[in-house]
Amino acid sequence: MAKKHKFSHTTVDHHKDGSHTVTHHHEDGPHKDVKHAVQSHDAMMDSMMDHTSSPNPGEAEADMGQHAVPPAVAGPAGLPMPGGAQ
Repeated sequence: MAKKHKFSHTTVDHHKDGSHTVTHHHEDGPHKDVKHAVQSHDAMMDSMMDHTSSPNPGEAEADMGQHAVPPAVAGPAGLPMPGGAQ
C-alpha cells in the first residue's frame, strides 16, 4: 500500500522536561517541513498519527463536528461543533 503523505521521515528531539520537538521532513525539501513542540509522549504520538497516517473511519467527519453528539454534550466535552460553532 502506498503512503498517503509526502513526508520522507520524522525526527523527534526529547527534552529533559518531558516535552518533545517533532520535525516531519517533507519530500519536497526543508521549506515544507513541519516542526513543532509537543508537551508529552502522547502528544508526540498524536503528531505522528496526524501527519503520517490516514484517519480512521469517521475520524475526519468527527473532527469537522459531524460526530452525532448533541451540542449540549459536545461543547462542554471540548468536541468540535458543526460548522465551527463554539
